[in-house]
Amino acid sequence: MSRAQTLVLALLVLHLLLGALSLVIGRGEHKSAALRWWGWGLLTYAGGLLVTIGAAILPRGLAGAAGNTLIAVAPVLCATGIVSHTHFVLSRLWVGAGAVLTVAILVVANVSGYQSALANLIVPTPIAIAMFLVAAWVIARDCPRDARIAGQFLAGVCVLAVATWAIRIAVMLYVLEGRYDRERVDIIISLFAIAQMVTGVAATLTLFWIDVRLMQAELSRVAHSDALTGLPNRRAILARFLEETSRAARHGQHFALAVFDLDHFKHVNDRHGHIVGDEVLKAVSAAITAAKRSEDVLARIGGEEFAVVLSSQQSAGGAIDAADRLRAAVEAIELRLGAGERLRVTMSGGVALYPEDGLDWDTLYAAGDHRLYAAKAAGRNRVLGRELNGKEGQ
Repeated sequence: MSRAQTLVLALLVLHLLLGALSLVIGRGEHKSAALRWWGWGLLTYAGGLLVTIGAAILPRGLAGAAGNTLIAVAPVLCATGIVSHTHFVLSRLWVGAGAVLTVAILVVANVSGYQSALANLIVPTPIAIAMFLVAAWVIARDCPRDARIAGQFLAGVCVLAVATWAIRIAVMLYVLEGRYDRERVDIIISLFAIAQMVTGVAATLTLFWIDVRLMQAELSRVAHSDALTGLPNRRAILARFLEETSRAARHGQHFALAVFDLDHFKHVNDRHGHIVGDEVLKAVSAAITAAKRSEDVLARIGGEEFAVVLSSQQSAGGAIDAADRLRAAVEAIELRLGAGERLRVTMSGGVALYPEDGLDWDTLYAAGDHRLYAAKAAGRNRVLGRELNGKEGQ
């Protein structure tokens, strides 16, 4: 067995292992379409190598046509896996046309009387170059934000693979000058087999990297968000509160914490059921989200309890006005139930100002919660907070 054959065999085994590993992980608990497509692409490429290596067993023309067809199809599958992490969809028309043209040339080069070993080495490459260029462009532009660096790195690996294939074609055409020289071909195959091993491992590991980053981001979202409304939860708003206290302390500024609770929400659940209650919570979340400023942070911190960090509020009066606008947005909600019945809800709130009412979450939350219950005792559907004279008021 020549050195080139040994390296091609090593390339085959490597792609089998990487392909199988990609499929196992892609079909695991964390489903990954990208890894599944990529795994099938690697296995298809390994199958193409296996068929071409088996030319001593199979008819030479059949082995060349079938093996190199599989090698040409493999980058289509791999590129599909890469773009699976984006919103881009490969054009079946153009990809299919390129595949049909490639297969036709390979059949002519192997089965007809115009057999050409050089064609088998060169013909599958253009479709691979085209697919990986598209994949590199797409993943660099449209990779998920949580894996942006990994996506850009993968785009670089794709470009490296394209450069490798392009250089191989150029070298073959230049060195061989139309004549098939077995020794020279073996050297070229050996060098570029090594290059393909490097890019194959790099691309596979980077796809794993992207999936890990996306899984970590999803776990973080689950840990910091409310499953029903999609809002940040208590843990998330506490982290944002600590950032706001640090900023306010550095710049000598104020901000407010508003605590809200829906009025008579238990009655809504008892009369209409928990499904309607959930719809009420979603509608309230959407209404407050639409009414708040972009810099303010809204969270659901309990069953029907919400909290809002009102950033850069310089006075108690301004904070109360801002919180009251959120209350009014909820008051304007009207849910249509069955049989023409309509449901309206209100909420009460209490506002605490940093640093006048406290310097930490527990103290400010206690102050806001105290005023919340004072608002409920005063008739509900209102917001209470500290006035500048120190008295409670609306």
